[in-house]
Amino acid sequence: MDFYHGSKIGGLIELKPFPLENINFPEPVVCLTTNKQLALHYIKDTTESPMLNICNDGRLIFQEMFSGALEYLYKGKSGYIYHCIGDYEINEKIGVMYTATSKKHVPVNNCEFIDDVYLKILEYEKTGMFTYEKYENLPQWRHDIIRGIVIRLIKKGNWINDPEHIEYKKFSERWPIYLKEAIVLNENNLL
Repeated sequence: MDFYHGSKIGGLIELKPFPLENINFPEPVVCLTTNKQLALHYIKDTTESPMLNICNDGRLIFQEMFSGALEYLYKGKSGYIYHCIGDYEINEKIGVMYTATSKKHVPVNNCEFIDDVYLKILEYEKTGMFTYEKYENLPQWRHDIIRGIVIRLIKKGNWINDPEHIEYKKFSERWPIYLKEAIVLNENNLL
């Protein structure tokens, strides 16, 4: 069966297991997907998490959490999609449809260089296999959900008390209104 793995690192002849810190998975694994387009979305900064919905037909829906998120995450960034062939089992514990894992090294069959990940993603939009939901066009209830997520992240990270922290700066650029709201809530012991 064909599997894919997206990475910013080139020249790999095998993929090695690594810890999945942002998923808190118990052991190092190689993550693979049967969805080549999904692999493309993992050619990014590992600290950023795209908001993707994966449909049963393989179509991806990118939901912007802030204005210009797709461009910010991917424009001008290059990387590689590794093609691997094997009998890897889909791992539902990961929580991402079409994802398989391997605790062992995975040999690479071939590799495709992606010059601009953003432009490659937009090619899927032309085929109907990618839907781009822009922040400005989201209904109010979706903005309310994003607001709740952002406020919780600010509270969890306690960045209000450290304006020099990189996360504070990120939140002040992307969600300045929500950050100001969190500061007021914090000042009134409501955060």
